[in-house]
Amino acid sequence: MEIKIVITKKNKDTVLKLIDELVEAEAISLPTEEKEAQFILSSPPEPAAVLRQGPKIEALHVGEPNITKSVFGTWGMFNSYIPGKAALRVLTHLVSNSGGKSIEYNRFMDKCIAVFRDVRLSRYRGFPKKASDSAKQRLSMHLIWPYSQIGLIQIYGEKDTQFVTITKEGLEFANLPNPLLDYGQEQQILSEEESRWLLDHLRKIDELGFKEFSTLKSLVTFLALGHKRFEDIVNWFKNNKEFVDWVNARSRYKDNPRAFYRQLHNISTTFASGKIALLRELGIISTSRAKYQVLGNRGLT
Repeated sequence: MEIKIVITKKNKDTVLKLIDELVEAEAISLPTEEKEAQFILSSPPEPAAVLRQGPKIEALHVGEPNITKSVFGTWGMFNSYIPGKAALRVLTHLVSNSGGKSIEYNRFMDKCIAVFRDVRLSRYRGFPKKASDSAKQRLSMHLIWPYSQIGLIQIYGEKDTQFVTITKEGLEFANLPNPLLDYGQEQQILSEEESRWLLDHLRKIDELGFKEFSTLKSLVTFLALGHKRFEDIVNWFKNNKEFVDWVNARSRYKDNPRAFYRQLHNISTTFASGKIALLRELGIISTSRAKYQVLGNRGLT
């Protein structure tokens, strides 16, 4: 009996999974030596392969960075660089395998979700714990989309037909070794090389209006003044007039002082938590819970 299967972009992952399952089922009745040979010849690449360092810059047609202006840098829900770093590597391999062409954004996100699940990254901060639409949306908006704001990926097109590709800067950052992705270290931090590269990049785009570097630098200066509690960090945002004006300009409660104060407190808490998490990953403050000791600046000057 002959079966013909037409492989399309939509069914590719499902078909490959089915073929893999059929090969495995057939191998059950084979002698041991033949099983091993069959596995070597027929098994698809490990999901972890797309998290490894990608091809050289010259091999890809890279996108153009489009830096977003933002007074306080990334949104407060952005609390880890590493999911985006892993997504950069997935994107690099997808773009490379497509001959340098941009990738449909939804396909890119689905691939990220599948790879992160298969290599069990869900136990780390920021990585989705489920494959639900809400988990995909959070990963996309809070942890990957900011990489387009800082010029490491390029996203373009209409809302329903968006495409994504990597930039030269994104490829450089993606290919720097990471303790978690490359060496299996459990602690969720960046290497010193990654931290210095990222801070240097943030310093450059600070001049273009994306003020993440300025925000982190000011916060570290505040933390270096002495022992701080988390409430002090929340209040540092709440008492910043520029931050209050920024929240007020976007608030629907600007004419309701009590509701606005609650909203300001919640957003200040979100930003305090997010920026502290980033500083821990950068190796600038202690990773000990509820301690905010400044360890060094790693170029945050």
